[in-house]
Amino acid sequence: MNTLPVLAYKKKDERKIKKWNILYAYNIRIIRDIFVYCSRRGKITKNELYDAMDKNIIPPPKDRWVNPKRKKKDRTKLEYLHAARYLGFIKLKNNHLIPDFSKHSEEKEIILKENKLRKFESMKISPPFTEIEKKAMTKIILDYERARDFLRWFLDFNKYPNIWSFDEKKFKKDALPLYVSKIKKGEKGPKIIKREIDDKFYKIPSEYQRIISFVFPNWFRELGLIDVVVIFPEFSFNNDLWYMYYPLKMIDKEFLRLDFSKILISLFLKNATEKTIWIPYLIFMIAKKYYCSTDVIKLALEKLYKKDPTHFYLERAPLHLMRRKTIYKDSYIEIDGFFRSHIKIIK
Repeated sequence: MNTLPVLAYKKKDERKIKKWNILYAYNIRIIRDIFVYCSRRGKITKNELYDAMDKNIIPPPKDRWVNPKRKKKDRTKLEYLHAARYLGFIKLKNNHLIPDFSKHSEEKEIILKENKLRKFESMKISPPFTEIEKKAMTKIILDYERARDFLRWFLDFNKYPNIWSFDEKKFKKDALPLYVSKIKKGEKGPKIIKREIDDKFYKIPSEYQRIISFVFPNWFRELGLIDVVVIFPEFSFNNDLWYMYYPLKMIDKEFLRLDFSKILISLFLKNATEKTIWIPYLIFMIAKKYYCSTDVIKLALEKLYKKDPTHFYLERAPLHLMRRKTIYKDSYIEIDGFFRSHIKIIK
């Protein structure tokens, strides 16, 4: 592993802003919430913002803001406040936090307009982005150099020699999947990436190991630029577990217009008349071929099963599969309260 090349990235002394520029705000919607809430209030103290977080007026990334076992109890909230300031959504003026419209004012006005009917009251989950918000947020986030480092790893370095040499359209057109190794026990994050664009393995820079696990994958999945599937050892390229992050190039409506039954038959039956396919493998194969979201693949699968169960029958998942870690349940499909692990295709 020590002989592998290190992925290209802008080092600290090469960046525009030298200060605390690694963001551990895993849920990008909460950054939006802080901006909208501060804009609604006009100005607010840090303690007043923290109070809104404690009361879930600005909802937490999971079920609560603070893990009671952690010594630095305000650290998580501070990370989100820092992210909102660093990305230019809010700024500090006379000891008050106020909205910052010095850059991307048009996109920020769009975000406020999309949230004009929002009622800030105690809630468990931050509302999802609208499609208009996704476009506005993406433009703002693409000013963050480390996030651009991550997206450039999907691209041909020769064609795109630096992080400013591509935009969202070029990314969607030319990006190919990244395969990220699983996090091993005792490690802060994955250490190896395989790029499909050049079929080479690379070391992940040490300062990126944590944010490559959750931050950027979560951000860009929320914004509709990428999605992820688990590559199980059973169909991995090296008999190990990986995560495939891949660019989304086909919108859901476009994929749903395709004849899904013909897709399954052409991919999996070939000369056979009957075959049983493991759902994680099926999702991987279709995502790799069409670069569509896993959600739309599952939706198409469910519709086909309910329309024609005689030829496309979804089998319930055995208990031993469901005993795997909870994260892997996303690799299956849940219908009518049951997880389905295999599809039987009959011509």
